[in-house]
Amino acid sequence: MCARMAAVVIAVVGAAATGGAAHADDEATALAHLQRGVEAFEAGEFQAALRELTAAHQLAPDKPNPYRWLALTQVQLGDCRGALVNIEGFLTRVPPDEPRAGELIRLRALCQQVGALHVDATPARVSLRIDGADVGETPFHALSMRAGEHTLVAERAGYRRVTRAITLPAGGELTVHLHLAEASPPVTKRWWFWPAVAGGAIAVTAAIVWAARGDAPGELPPITCGDDGCAEGAR
Repeated sequence: MCARMAAVVIAVVGAAATGGAAHADDEATALAHLQRGVEAFEAGEFQAALRELTAAHQLAPDKPNPYRWLALTQVQLGDCRGALVNIEGFLTRVPPDEPRAGELIRLRALCQQVGALHVDATPARVSLRIDGADVGETPFHALSMRAGEHTLVAERAGYRRVTRAITLPAGGELTVHLHLAEASPPVTKRWWFWPAVAGGAIAVTAAIVWAARGDAPGELPPITCGDDGCAEGAR
């Protein structure tokens, strides 16, 4: 019995040691990712920074520093909604007197004044203007747009232009779908136009021919010519 208990104790201690070593390895790897992420951030390579910092956060989810750098990076990438999540993650893991908290509190106030806007349309890939500025084609995504009222104008050749007034909520998200109806073709391109024109031309031609035949009442008298000249009416 004593030998069996000793074996169990040794197994538990061994597992704990192995788990501790694995945890230490994760923290060391997380720190390496964090350092590479900070270096990429300072070099202005924000997408690379985001990848490294995300890896650091996944390996050490309880550490506050990855939250801070993720928030700073997302602000640079225009993703205030994502930044707000990581700002709160940082602030809830540090004491109130943390010197770096003030920086993120200011960023939080700024990000709470913007919202995320997503615009798609039918048909796809229509030209989009927001408040008079050309922003490209749909689908359009803005992760950090000024909250408040905006005017959307969507255009595409062969379709009617659509104008839509929207209100983007502060700190929120808005998805807008625009439907552009096909424009009516000009009268010269409608199926009935040219047959109607041709029919009208035939009617006019028939009237001219009919009048030239001399069958109509009130027609001019015929002109008859002989040896002594030509005169109106029959001789």
